[in-house]
Amino acid sequence: MKLNVLKLALSAAIVSAISMALLPVYGLYLGRGLRAISILGGVFPGYTVSWQGAGLGAVWGFVSCFVYMGVFALVYNGMLDFKGIKIKAKAKKSAGRKKRK
Repeated sequence: MKLNVLKLALSAAIVSAISMALLPVYGLYLGRGLRAISILGGVFPGYTVSWQGAGLGAVWGFVSCFVYMGVFALVYNGMLDFKGIKIKAKAKKSAGRKKRK
């Protein structure tokens, strides 16, 4: 089955943005997850334990996940085309056109 590139990339990006925004808030109130935030802060500039870091984390999470999942879906669909896999659509049975014997 081929993937819808835009739908997959957008849905994964929204989930990633929400989780990247919630991690610094979790760190602010409970003091946990600080090591994960510091590691991700090395990859994503401005991602710190603060409200500004939560906003930047949401933006970074959305953009990076949208790009990566979009590329993944394109490669996946390309591999399906390359291997020559044909997807057969299920035939819809209409109630009024049944064959009688």
